[in-house]
Amino acid sequence: MEPFEQIIELYETRHREAAAAGEALERRSARISLLRLVLFMAAAGCAIAAFAVASISFWWTGMLLLAFLAAAVAHDQVIRRLEKVGWIRAHYEDGLFRLREQWAGRGNTRTDFVARDHLYAADLDIFGEGSLFDLLCTARTRSGESQLAAWISGPSATQDILARQDAVQELRDNVMLREDIHVCAMRMRSLVNPEKLMSWAAAPSPVAASAARGYRIGFALLALLASAAVASCFFLPFGLGILAGVVVVQWVVGRICRRWIDPVVAGVDGPRAQLTVLSCILERFEQLDVKGPLLQELKAALMDGGRASLRVAGLGRLVDRLDWSKNQFFAPFAFLLMWRGHGALALETWRHENGSRIGPWLDAAGRLEALCSLAGFAFEHPDYAFPTMTEGSPRMAGRAVGHPLLPRSSCVRNDVQLGDGLQVHIVSGSNMSGKSTWLRTIGINAVLAMAGAPVCAESLSMTPFAIGSTIRILDSLQKGTSRFYAEIRTLKEIVELSKGSCPLLFLLDEIFHGTNSHDRRIGAEAIIRELVRAGAVGLVTTHDLALAKMVDTMDGRGRNVHFEDSVEEGLLHFDYRLKDGPVTRSNAIELMRSVGLHV
Repeated sequence: MEPFEQIIELYETRHREAAAAGEALERRSARISLLRLVLFMAAAGCAIAAFAVASISFWWTGMLLLAFLAAAVAHDQVIRRLEKVGWIRAHYEDGLFRLREQWAGRGNTRTDFVARDHLYAADLDIFGEGSLFDLLCTARTRSGESQLAAWISGPSATQDILARQDAVQELRDNVMLREDIHVCAMRMRSLVNPEKLMSWAAAPSPVAASAARGYRIGFALLALLASAAVASCFFLPFGLGILAGVVVVQWVVGRICRRWIDPVVAGVDGPRAQLTVLSCILERFEQLDVKGPLLQELKAALMDGGRASLRVAGLGRLVDRLDWSKNQFFAPFAFLLMWRGHGALALETWRHENGSRIGPWLDAAGRLEALCSLAGFAFEHPDYAFPTMTEGSPRMAGRAVGHPLLPRSSCVRNDVQLGDGLQVHIVSGSNMSGKSTWLRTIGINAVLAMAGAPVCAESLSMTPFAIGSTIRILDSLQKGTSRFYAEIRTLKEIVELSKGSCPLLFLLDEIFHGTNSHDRRIGAEAIIRELVRAGAVGLVTTHDLALAKMVDTMDGRGRNVHFEDSVEEGLLHFDYRLKDGPVTRSNAIELMRSVGLHV
């Protein structure tokens, strides 16, 4: 069986197992619901009978109520397990949609990770529905999403890319890790918001450290005094007066301390669920047996000063205990024991000891979750190759390079060779022959490579690049700019980018096609020559065969390639195969006629 078919079979098996477990749990839930109803009715009947017939003991009612409570607890556990298998089933269902190429719009379609004028995000379909991020991202926390978005939004150093590649390959076959992380995040029904957590961790304490010890001693003395006052009620005739006096003192102290207790208690309410998610995810990552240097580094960050998951879980317990004061039965005792004051001080102590670690924990968790997203992508694309990342002069050499967002059945792969003296391909060809798609293919695979993921190719060797493209330039009614003006502003940014420390990969589609042919040829040739002088490499598509002639004057730094079509029985056919040399014919007239225009 082929590797791809084995992956589909694995996902289908896990999906079936989860579905079968869910059906069994639903039947069990129905039986327990019926049992609860019977027990409740029986308890009610016993209670009525006990009132009516003196010989029937109320103990029977109590025993039936206890059985009802036990059934309720068991039912709650079954419901939790039912939710878990539902999330597992959804996890593998999403995976099967990806494998069957029906994933567009089912993943993460956010577009707010980069600015609208990013130099390649829109052109290469990096974010949004049907985008690379939509396909890649299985992260469930904001930290994981942001980290993955950062990796596909800009260049990285070679050593960082190689470290991520190593980690992705180590995590690739760990299917259960990705399942557990999905279930953990879904169980909490919340995304970890790093900004909220960092703000809470870094906020100044409303109670001075020097005063905290005094408050702690004072609260303890008041709690002991209240306990003694309660005891005095049983032994002294004026015990109630003593207790009343202590209650008044505690109320006054509580009102005075409320100015700092309330902000402490309110401050933890926001990050509470966030930290619960983080604790669950951190615990799963801490269980990993890792070998690679990057994964060991990230795991060490989680173990700094003790296990991060235990520390975060400890905060959750503090908050839970603080919430006991809201229980109507415990509230009187909480008041006498100065419960909120003690809880607020415990929260501030935790934040003082661990607040500075929250940033590294979030960073490590986000990077690990982003690596899991890339590992899942690598696992689901066993035919993709990990690129060889090199240093030195800019180059990109790939064999059988295809577009990862296209269906396998329609994805035609071609070779690319840039560098070693050859800096630019002038890509000519007829309409709809694949020129723009080829630019996107080169760009999106470069993005994947620099993220640390495998690429849609048999092999690829390249240096890290800054990427600049002009494939999808639009005018702006709000800014009052035409498409041509928007294009020349983008080209200015690309030229400036070519002068930076990171080599540039430029992808220019139909450059200056919004002006006359004379100005277009002169302007396009000038831009290309300036980019070549700066050491950049890239591709330029054109319909203007006059521009293709500039290759003859570039001393081997340029090369003409083209796509072409054929006409069979009056219909246009495209093979999307890249060929040497400039195109020799156009299909514009045939396309006009194919839609019914009389030309």
